[in-house]
Amino acid sequence: MRMTLLNLLKRPERSTVRPTPRLVATPIERPDFFNRKHTEPSRLMHPSDGRRYRCSWIESGIAIHSDGNVTCGLDDPFGRRSFGNINRQSLAEIWANPEYERLQRKMWDGHRCTECYLARPVERLTDEPMPARSQHPETLILEPTVRCNLRCPQSCCIPNNDRAIRTRDSDFLEVNTFQQMADELAGKLRKIYFYNYGDPFFHGEAETMLAHLHRTNPDAWGYTSTNGIPLAKLERARKVVAAGALDMMVFTISGMTQESYSRYHEAGRLDLALRGMTNVLRAKRELGVIKPVVHWRYLVFNWNDSESEIEAALRFAEDQGVDEFRLHLTWIPPGAMSLRFTPGTPNFTRYRKYIDNAFGYTRGMSLPDQDGVYALDQNFRWTSWQARKRLRVGGNRARLAVSTNRPMAKERTNHVFIVTPWEKVKVPLVAEAWRSIEIAMPHHLRLNTIDVEIVTFDHWFPVEECGIPDNRCLGVMVLEDEQLLNALPPWRGFAALTPAETQRLTEFRFQEAKPLADW
Repeated sequence: MRMTLLNLLKRPERSTVRPTPRLVATPIERPDFFNRKHTEPSRLMHPSDGRRYRCSWIESGIAIHSDGNVTCGLDDPFGRRSFGNINRQSLAEIWANPEYERLQRKMWDGHRCTECYLARPVERLTDEPMPARSQHPETLILEPTVRCNLRCPQSCCIPNNDRAIRTRDSDFLEVNTFQQMADELAGKLRKIYFYNYGDPFFHGEAETMLAHLHRTNPDAWGYTSTNGIPLAKLERARKVVAAGALDMMVFTISGMTQESYSRYHEAGRLDLALRGMTNVLRAKRELGVIKPVVHWRYLVFNWNDSESEIEAALRFAEDQGVDEFRLHLTWIPPGAMSLRFTPGTPNFTRYRKYIDNAFGYTRGMSLPDQDGVYALDQNFRWTSWQARKRLRVGGNRARLAVSTNRPMAKERTNHVFIVTPWEKVKVPLVAEAWRSIEIAMPHHLRLNTIDVEIVTFDHWFPVEECGIPDNRCLGVMVLEDEQLLNALPPWRGFAALTPAETQRLTEFRFQEAKPLADW
């Protein structure tokens, strides 16, 4: 039987090095694209879609940019919105701006803000009143500086670090202005996000700000994010920890060699980034405190996703006492997305407890179901590298037909392992032809169905081998048409397992990997 899915695809030359496209700043299509500080963002909202939306950043939060501009939430990288400015107004005056209520009302009526994705839909109840805003800000997002010591290829970061573009009127928040604002919020805050755009510790007085926040709001939960390099001096790390304002610090350090690290964290040094993180851990031990929790965020790209590099990061995290380690899957920048950790891959199964994902990573992906099987394709289904299937038993026999149309399978035989509760068998695949496997049940079993596990260590990615936009991690094809299956002659020529294969399958247990949430 001829397979049609990939027969007409030409196999391109393979390369182990994939270039990373250099991002450029968004073209300035109008003079006010950056730093426009629109004072009536409610006029810029999308038409109503009939739903209801809420935004906690409008209801109870306030965000302050490095130039004192008050915007909303964490989704205004270029200073496009403004509810006031702490350099000229009190927070009470800004918080009373009627534009907040206009935005909230329009969200409740089905409108969403343009250039922002933070609003969340809520169930529409006919008589439910619109929630009231809090009497004062309870969440503070503070941006000490919009500048950063690195030059990562992020579309929101490039303009902020471009000297020819002004996204703020001032790059660094004035400490005196900050202190007046913090005094006004004394005892009122529940959460403090000490970061926004830029690296907060690129501000030379960041530790002073943190200490003042802790004095004015000692019970607030504090969070920050950094690349670590500004904390490469131990004394500064001690001051940050001693300030007592932070409950969690996220260190974004992506790579365990200077070469792979600097492909994204341009202008950075891996040794200094790691030293900044370990300095905070050391300061915690010296001061005898348990906070801040040190969270290492490792952005996974297609140049730093090798097993050796991931394992090196995990060993370093364990040796240094890092509190939390996460592999953060992302699709930014374009062309850098790692396929080796997508759902359905061995790495996803192996490292699942460390994996989270950025918004949009799984968008448009074809993902396997909880049994490791992809959607029906003509009369068959592709499995991922491991899958689970229930077979019907007739006459103490069960049948399963498998195949592949992987281009490389024509050059080298691929194998699939069928694992039942009583045996493990190795089946060589025939490229572009079905092979029907007959499984004999032990005589003492009397079952109508059996569950088998399908495993292949010859998994592959069509996007890599065929150059097509198919990011699935494919294992084998499983025939779903029972009439075709019953018409195939049974095959029993199982190949012998090597000791290494036996060991791998002994260790193998089918895992229903928890899906990724696209948040």
